[in-house]
Amino acid sequence: MIRNSLKGIKLVERTTYLCNLCKGKKILHLGATDNPETKSAVEHGRFLHTKLTNISEEVVGMDISVEMIDWLKVNHHIDNIHYGNIENYEDYPKKQFDLIIAGEILEHLSNPGKALDCLSKIAQPNTKLIITVPNAYSLKGFARAVAKHELIHPDHTSHHSLHTLKTLLERHGFIIESYFSFVNGGTGLPAKITNLLLHFYPQLTEGIGVICSPK
Repeated sequence: MIRNSLKGIKLVERTTYLCNLCKGKKILHLGATDNPETKSAVEHGRFLHTKLTNISEEVVGMDISVEMIDWLKVNHHIDNIHYGNIENYEDYPKKQFDLIIAGEILEHLSNPGKALDCLSKIAQPNTKLIITVPNAYSLKGFARAVAKHELIHPDHTSHHSLHTLKTLLERHGFIIESYFSFVNGGTGLPAKITNLLLHFYPQLTEGIGVICSPK
């Protein structure tokens, strides 16, 4: 067993932070349709792929949901998202990117190591990989467990801590450069109070992220 420090995690507003990192860059955006939240995200101005398209030099999206890719193309003329399974190397665009964003994807996969092996093949020496995942030590998650339930995407297979994410990435060719955490909002009074508290305890937020580079 080891004692892994959770000090020094930077709390950020997720969308703003990602957009600032992507300004003027060439981006590969994995899981770009944000399915099953696609329609809600577009209608309420929260659709990350559009925000990235507006501020980046180039964005290529990849997603496994053909239905949502077609819906975005037909209804919103978004045509820079293509079908691809991130566990299949042949599905990746054969281009060079400055940044690869894999937001809220690893926790859905049966073989996350296989996906990271694909990413290590397409990443150039100067490419940065940004990954976000649910936090195993989420305060809200523990509170729900005390209340004898969990609030979770039905497709999730895992949660991660900073150490488990670091170990997984290092096994598949990446070195973490920095960590960050983020909250997922909430409109009720308990959520608002908890979000204020999390500014003092960023290690307990719902989500954690890393910026890493190839070894």
